[in-house]
Amino acid sequence: MLDDEAVVWVKTPSGEALRLVDEYRPHILAEPRSVEALRELVQLLEQSPLVRSVKVVEGLVGLRNTERRCLVRIESFCARSIGRVSRLVKRSGLAVETYGDDLPHVQRYLFNRLQIEPSSRAVFTVSGDRIVSAERLEDLDEIRPPPFSLLKILPRYSGARLAGLHIQRARSSWWVEGSEDRVLEELVRLIASLDPDLIYVPGLHRGSCGPFMEWLASPEVRRAVGRCLDAWRLSQGSAAGRVFLGDVFYGFEPDEYGLAGLVERARFSFTTLGLATRWTSNRCIDSRNLYELARMGIHAPRLEYMEEVRCLVELLERDRGGVTFTPKPGLHENVAALDFDSQYPSIILKHRISYESPSGSGRLIPSILRPWLERRLRLKRLRKTLPPLSDEELYCTERIEALKLILCTQYGISGCCWNRFGNTLAFEEINRVSREAMLISKWVAEENGFEIVYGDVDSLFVHRNGASRRDYERLAEEISAATGLPMSLDRHFKFIAFPRLRTDPDTPALKRYFGLTYEGVVEARGIELRRSDTPAIVKEFQERLIRTLMSFDSVGEVLTRGVEEGVKLLEEYEGLIDGGLGVEELEIRKTLGKDPREYSRGLAQSSAATQLQALGIRLEKGMEVGFIITSQSHPNPLLRVRATQLFRGRYDKEYYRAYLRRAAETVFEAIGASINHPAKDARLERWL
Repeated sequence: MLDDEAVVWVKTPSGEALRLVDEYRPHILAEPRSVEALRELVQLLEQSPLVRSVKVVEGLVGLRNTERRCLVRIESFCARSIGRVSRLVKRSGLAVETYGDDLPHVQRYLFNRLQIEPSSRAVFTVSGDRIVSAERLEDLDEIRPPPFSLLKILPRYSGARLAGLHIQRARSSWWVEGSEDRVLEELVRLIASLDPDLIYVPGLHRGSCGPFMEWLASPEVRRAVGRCLDAWRLSQGSAAGRVFLGDVFYGFEPDEYGLAGLVERARFSFTTLGLATRWTSNRCIDSRNLYELARMGIHAPRLEYMEEVRCLVELLERDRGGVTFTPKPGLHENVAALDFDSQYPSIILKHRISYESPSGSGRLIPSILRPWLERRLRLKRLRKTLPPLSDEELYCTERIEALKLILCTQYGISGCCWNRFGNTLAFEEINRVSREAMLISKWVAEENGFEIVYGDVDSLFVHRNGASRRDYERLAEEISAATGLPMSLDRHFKFIAFPRLRTDPDTPALKRYFGLTYEGVVEARGIELRRSDTPAIVKEFQERLIRTLMSFDSVGEVLTRGVEEGVKLLEEYEGLIDGGLGVEELEIRKTLGKDPREYSRGLAQSSAATQLQALGIRLEKGMEVGFIITSQSHPNPLLRVRATQLFRGRYDKEYYRAYLRRAAETVFEAIGASINHPAKDARLERWL
């Protein structure tokens, strides 16, 4: 932002980054509580050198108010002075409420002037470098992200000194080492030659990149790294024509494919790519709420709803979550997973549930959700037509997952106290309808002769002897008609198994299952295969074991020939471990749940973090460390593991063999193969 203008960077079809300038006159609104306060406030503001203009207007405030109020529109001379104007109003001693001063400057410009989501395709009419007009172009069929180039920088430290950089761009990478001056000079040269649009430095705003951050604060560096002499605002990612991304990604990193998901997040949030990676989903949804309200001509208060006191009986009746039907443990054949398509958003749209009207006929949430839900469903249909594992399928998946997180969070924060419009009654009503839909689904399925194998909030696992895929699809159609919510056949399992709790074998484990679909895809939830901290060799083994067991044609064959083949597979992988594996197969990765200094001795991630810190690598809560178990029983915790960067080839083979056996036990016990507690070092075939 300049004093009374905004800078917009545009990526042209030829790949050029173009700097354009647009008019920018920031303003806020104030609501005096009396006629006398209105008169005094206008007089005070007209005398202030910070104020360009003062105008009395009428407007709606909040979702629940229908009467137009008398407001004062205060326009400042520049973006930098709007905060001072707000403080002037608040310190005036008058009874005044302000609106819009809690928005970042860039949001005010996007909402009130440009009205185009960042990262969108658009047509600009320009005169010189000034924007005359701008129009957004629809790109619903575009799967690939915009042609933004991204540079990832991983600093490495020696004590407090910057000792090197690992720089990545797409599939190319560079190592820069040496003196601090040489490292930084080389980085400036690379940035100038590669000319990236986006720069990502993990931990840049979390304190783990202190020396690098200090280097970025130098005026000389900013002139060299930026594309122009505009001011930097790293808190929102703006860096004179480039974007420094933050660290809040929630499920995707801004790599070659994650950029597609980041674009969806920025467009929904109606904010810049830099802010979209710094804001939680709650903040992103709040931004979209504010934009939609601005389109409706409604001004948003800082907080509008507080939960009323209610009796305990009402709370017990209404304050409940979704429905879960306990799984039937063991191995099942020919099972279909029927899934409500985006159940909570669909409920909101069908019943028009919103903050201002929990019982129906609401406006805000349905108006926001509809286009984005339709977009997500459109992308899901499109993904089915794309070649598996192709770039297009990965881009499509990133967009779908980014939208899924936003849409689910819209439901989750509907009653949240951190949501300025949050209404617990809306949250409870969505859950009530969800429970009702699941009970209706169960009744319809059982009336048609289907057995409920498992149910989890928005999905139903059903079975009927001899049922075909078309039978299951017809059942989904009947349930859709009965509930008024879209349901479809999500997966058709050839075999599926539900484990029991290891700590209580008489109790089925919720949200845990594995199976093989008729398309030959292994699906799993809650077992080692799906855990992020499971070594790659164990994941590979468990997936192959499931596929091996379930490749036969009947339950009887699975429990005889399948088990025999499974035991042979275990022996094969035990041999691989004994023969020697590399770091890629053995590495275990864990996220630090707290500062490394706060961990007690003995935890593997704590020991790995200590080793990395000795190398000068800065770590803190939320960062991930990788390590290999080298001697699980060593009395010194620091010698039980080796951080990935220090691994030299020696590892605890017995530990990894035991890990394989646990993964095998999860699968064998779930399908009903009885496993006794073996003697130490007993092989699996002796257990069965």
